Amino acid sequence: MSRRLLASLVTLALAIAALIAAPTVVVAGDPCFHAFDNRPAPSSGSTSHVTLGDCVFTPTVNRVAVGATVTWRNGSSQAHEVVGSNMTWGAHDKLLEPGDTIGWTFETAGVYGYSCMIHPGMTGVVVVGESEEAGPVAVAATDPSGDPTVDGTATPMIAAGAGIGGVAVGLALALLLRRRSATPDS
Repeated sequence: MSRRLLASLVTLALAIAALIAAPTVVVAGDPCFHAFDNRPAPSSGSTSHVTLGDCVFTPTVNRVAVGATVTWRNGSSQAHEVVGSNMTWGAHDKLLEPGDTIGWTFETAGVYGYSCMIHPGMTGVVVVGESEEAGPVAVAATDPSGDPTVDGTATPMIAAGAGIGGVAVGLALALLLRRRSATPDS
């Protein structure tokens, strides 16, 4: 195996490792009240019950133990859904009418994002297990009508994770292309 090919493979492996190590991002707490002044604030709790309100899950960030069953109850006058990220869990085939409930048991530690497919922006997250088991969790509220900063710094942790991964992949590809365009070894 040539040194150039070996160096390219190592660079690619490092870029992939950087992407895998980048934090998983789950958005929660951005209710679909974008046109209203009375948007509910994101909330955090440790409970087995989540209430579906007018375009908001309460609490929006919920922390439970491994093995806990979380029950969602539609307390609003509108129909909603509870669908896990990438439709990997939840009730993607069940419409929750006002007063309806649905439960889900979380057997594995982790961070489980979910949303209402009917109301874009209506999102929540269940953090299962102790923080060490579940992984890092950062709660940030977004205000689409306001300045995208909090305390003078850029808000989205999404940008940090994606930025680090993007830089790593970009550097790896640049190095790979640079090496390919160089003159071959004699």
